[in-house]
Amino acid sequence: MAAEPVPAADLHGGYDTGDLLRSHDRTVRGTHSGWIDLSLTTLTPTFVGRTPDRGGVSRSLRLPHGETPLPVLPGSGLRGLVRNTLRMLTSGETGPVNTPMLFFRAPVRIDPASADSTLSPRTRSVMALRHSQYRRRRAGLRTRQGFLFHERSRDRWYIVEVPAARPGGERGQALKVPFTVLRESLKRWDFGVDDLPDNPRGAPYVPTAHEQHGRLQYRWVYAVHLPGERRVSAVAPTEQEARAHLAEHRIDVRDLGRGGVVPALVVLTGAAGGERRNAYLFPRPPDLRTGRLRVPDALVEMFESAEQITGYQRAAFPDGLGTEEGDPERERVGGSGGGGLPRRGMEPVWFDVDPRGSVVSFGRSGGYRIAVSDDDPIRRAVPEALLSPQHGDADRADRAGRPVDVGRALFGDVDTFAGEASASKGRVFFGNAVCTDPDPDYPDGAALRVRLLSPQRGCFANYLLQGPDAAGGRADVITWAHEGQVRLNGYKAYLHRHREGLGSPVRYDEAAREDPGLEVLPPGGGHGPPRDTQRDVVPLRDGLVFRSRITFTNLTDGELGALLRALLLDNPVDGGDPADPEYAHKIGMGKSLGMGSVHLRPRLYLVDRRARALSPDPDAGVERAGAARVRAFLDAFDGALAARRISGSGDPSRWREVDQAVDVLLAARWRHRLPWEDTAVMPLRAFAEYPVLPPLVDRYAAAGLLTP
Repeated sequence: MAAEPVPAADLHGGYDTGDLLRSHDRTVRGTHSGWIDLSLTTLTPTFVGRTPDRGGVSRSLRLPHGETPLPVLPGSGLRGLVRNTLRMLTSGETGPVNTPMLFFRAPVRIDPASADSTLSPRTRSVMALRHSQYRRRRAGLRTRQGFLFHERSRDRWYIVEVPAARPGGERGQALKVPFTVLRESLKRWDFGVDDLPDNPRGAPYVPTAHEQHGRLQYRWVYAVHLPGERRVSAVAPTEQEARAHLAEHRIDVRDLGRGGVVPALVVLTGAAGGERRNAYLFPRPPDLRTGRLRVPDALVEMFESAEQITGYQRAAFPDGLGTEEGDPERERVGGSGGGGLPRRGMEPVWFDVDPRGSVVSFGRSGGYRIAVSDDDPIRRAVPEALLSPQHGDADRADRAGRPVDVGRALFGDVDTFAGEASASKGRVFFGNAVCTDPDPDYPDGAALRVRLLSPQRGCFANYLLQGPDAAGGRADVITWAHEGQVRLNGYKAYLHRHREGLGSPVRYDEAAREDPGLEVLPPGGGHGPPRDTQRDVVPLRDGLVFRSRITFTNLTDGELGALLRALLLDNPVDGGDPADPEYAHKIGMGKSLGMGSVHLRPRLYLVDRRARALSPDPDAGVERAGAARVRAFLDAFDGALAARRISGSGDPSRWREVDQAVDVLLAARWRHRLPWEDTAVMPLRAFAEYPVLPPLVDRYAAAGLLTP
């Protein structure tokens, strides 16, 4: 990703960019109009999604056609494929990273030497290191605990810190009580809970759904501090029982007035790395009007967005969970219950403030998901010149009429020009790609059960630009917590992943499906419904040929070359071998599992509009462009790209030296792709253990696939 996009004007030669972008209804002399007949060959099983049948098997998208619907790849998907390829080659505009889906997780403190852990030693070490780095960056600051509440009369949200639990104690710090103390207290007093087992190991833990733990969650109790002890010695259900216990343990008159009883709320959180063996006690604040901190409405709105509320949160914070008697009036999120914040009563939270004392983030556990927005100190990670205006941006109208990049020039945009008539129509149009093969599906009548994998680019440090020492000596890895230093590493792309020897049509053997996490379901049923994170699909088989038509109007030599380069990549002008090309694209779903690899072969036709207007002959004015002319168009784009990115060069042959072209071609390699084992899907634990992805150049060099 370069700091600035390639301007569309670099491809316009002597033409005025504004005139070209307004030329959709007329002919501009010297430009090119016509069409490209596109043949698309599937190299691996391919699946184009549609609304899934609940619990059923989904087939790839079909186009109604008599009694036999035809497999189809939508023109919108082809358009997105080509536009994204151009965006990566020319560093075109992209959307913001700080969408509601973006978050980073506050690192949880963990003992790297702990023997009582289900995590590997390396995982514990990495987590401990990241926690220490996080704390060093926040020197002088500390995550606090308090109660979030909604003041209905003013329709505002506030947080009030928990009070100090003992004389000389610190405000904003909840108490911790070991499970052993809770168990002893349950035996001494009647809480209505028979036992308090440890949280389950190796399985999801939802405190409110746990038979015993759920009876204690958000329950007001009384914590007892014995004289001379800092820890919580007991937890009683009533103040009278707590004070009686304190009196029993005062040894002599010197203990009078020492120790204490603290009213507090029991808070159980999810297991931290499988090692949670304590609960939190949030002391009750004496007055919600004193010392409260205003919480920005935008932060609450984003916290309660459907993108932020996970299935775990819906289960852990059901509608009836509250700190007071009666309905807590939790907001429904995305039309479903659970996970919302209470409009009545309080919610115990962990929160951070900036140096000015303003709340910048909050969550419901120590390692909470920190959502990132414009209202937080962590800003966008995309260079300003590449960031397209979004709905709600205050300066969106002011940015209309900004310099146009290649993608916006070819495909149009809503704010190309300043003023009321700001939109421009695209000059390239994609038709659906249709296949007429009578037997298009995955062979043997089988279906595939696949895991839904979607590691978002905003969730991990992997997608951020790192320093030169980050991967080696594990110096301070840049994460979303680095205020002002965050920079997106590049555009997201999927590498081709295919195991040799699977034959054609591809049948996933045992070795091939173990790694990506897919299961072959034989015909006839009897395999049960898929889980929430799975989907049963029947992909299209490899070896199918789809045909589509791309039409274009008033493109310059450089623009037509850009379109052809996005289709051909670095394959020969005739597309090369469709069964085993040097380079290929990805389309559809399941890209990380190896699905959706396709080869494109374009055939260019140019149209003389004047000749067609003067003759009724359907072939009048139509010319099939030969190889030499196609190369001339490619050279026009390649030369402009080299001139923009390589100082003092306009040599078309040097376009492959441009950094962005290097990475695009490596990501698109099919014939000399990375080995199967080097492109395995990374589980979440691998993301935690190896937070820095090496550059593609390094990965190919390590595999011995780079020529000097």
